[in-house]
Amino acid sequence: MNTSVILSYAFMYFVLFVAVPFVFVMFVMTCIKFFRADPEEAAHHEMKLKPVLFDEDSFNFFKSLKTVVEGKYDVCCNVPLDTVFDMDQHDADLNHECRLDYVLIDHDSSEVKMVISDAGKQINSPMKKLFSKFNIGFIEMNQHKHWDPTSLKQALAV
Repeated sequence: MNTSVILSYAFMYFVLFVAVPFVFVMFVMTCIKFFRADPEEAAHHEMKLKPVLFDEDSFNFFKSLKTVVEGKYDVCCNVPLDTVFDMDQHDADLNHECRLDYVLIDHDSSEVKMVISDAGKQINSPMKKLFSKFNIGFIEMNQHKHWDPTSLKQALAV
């Protein structure tokens, strides 16, 4: 046999039995790498449904707040600050994590009438100034302690 024929067969068998399986194995390994679920990432992104939305004290406060407003206002909980105010994108990104505990909205006009916040938070002093600037009532209450519903009714009447 001629040397060129032998080299041609050797090249053909090399491609068929070495190069093609190598490319196929590399393709399969790449697919496995990209489509495989990483157990560490899956543990960090695992979601579970909370059994209850509020703890017992907060839920009792929420129910009593709903009875105080007597259907005249809607009560929204855990509202982001950038939902209440029109902000440019920079301010909205900075304040998106800031949440208002309870927001009372006029049932007829959907205007924000009052904000009730937990007194234990440190961010409330700048919030007071911000809401007073826009003539919106801001009340600091600790829902875990006894609160006076008549004072809240008086504040809503103003």
